[in-house]
Amino acid sequence: MTQNSRLQYGSVSKRGKKNKVWIGRWREEIAGPEGSVSAVRRSVILGSVEELPSKREAERELWERLQSVNAGKQGPSGSMILRKFADEIWKPSVFPSLKLSTRLFYDHNLKTHILPAFGDVPLRLLTRDGVQKWLHGKYSAGLSWNSVRHLRTSFGTLLNAAEMDELIRQNVVKKTRLPRRVHFEEPPLVSLDDLKSLLQELPEPSRSIAALIVLTGLRIGEMLALRWCDVDLVVGTLRVRQTIYEGQFDTPKTKRSRRVVPLSPMAVHILGLQKQGSGTALIFSSAMGTPLCRRNLLNRQFRPTAVRLGLKGFNWHWLRHATASLLDAAGTPLGTVQTLLGHTSSEVTREHYIHAVSSESRAAVGRIEELAIGPKWTQIEPGAKRPKALAS
Repeated sequence: MTQNSRLQYGSVSKRGKKNKVWIGRWREEIAGPEGSVSAVRRSVILGSVEELPSKREAERELWERLQSVNAGKQGPSGSMILRKFADEIWKPSVFPSLKLSTRLFYDHNLKTHILPAFGDVPLRLLTRDGVQKWLHGKYSAGLSWNSVRHLRTSFGTLLNAAEMDELIRQNVVKKTRLPRRVHFEEPPLVSLDDLKSLLQELPEPSRSIAALIVLTGLRIGEMLALRWCDVDLVVGTLRVRQTIYEGQFDTPKTKRSRRVVPLSPMAVHILGLQKQGSGTALIFSSAMGTPLCRRNLLNRQFRPTAVRLGLKGFNWHWLRHATASLLDAAGTPLGTVQTLLGHTSSEVTREHYIHAVSSESRAAVGRIEELAIGPKWTQIEPGAKRPKALAS
């Protein structure tokens, strides 16, 4: 049958000697990992010659099977490219319902990674293999495993919407797998002495803000959004009601982030030293009463101080890690640490925030030593027999 530049009619031929079958062949366009489009040959067994006695019947059978392939080329969504769908359909309908930080997160992943690779590819040409190679390529190029995971989530969310709008038959991103994760050795923890030095040398207001983050475990956005009506210095508590990001106030990150945090005597003292206000006035603000910018504080006060002291790895987020590790070192139950930090899952607390070796772990190792070895090696006199547990 003759080929059409838009539709695939394919061709049929017989194969076999004793049990002859009809083979259908056609070309199908697919998208590569960087948006390139190529045609690949496909083939399928249509049936035996007994089932399809004539070539015309075999061609009719192939045509029926090619309807799904040709449907994307004939329908209104067949030629819609990913960029057009993202900018004209997905963003206008989805972005208004998202938090600002989430919108910026998706927008960054789209502009920096997804659209440069697949922006000009028709939706129907996106394939699992193409996306899979792209994900592996990002990881091989040096992007962190978590960043690749976020890219996969963003891409998958975008195609979920296309699938719900029936612009594609299936979300190919769902069928991909993340690259094998290579665990690198974590950098050594910064000592408490370094932390104390930093808190002593930081200028205000970064000094008070950093100290309060360590004492309460609040996120920097939660700390900068605190108002005087959120704290009770007599009872010694603060209530997290809002967060601020890029100058815009919003609800806290998750439901668990809306929480009441107890204040230590030192935290009450630090808050008491701030310029007293009342009601909805911000605790930390500019001279005009406007919110402080976390990046300006970081670049103008925090980082210069850390560099001057020869310290590396310090930032606002690191202070929350320090809080979690200090709570863990003090023997605080994991559930309590999770509640104080406002985490939805205890796994997030354990895997990403607690870096110290727990007292329970140290005690367990000590019990193993006591049972397996007995007295310490330094207590064994020269020439004495080794413990039975190690004599084999």
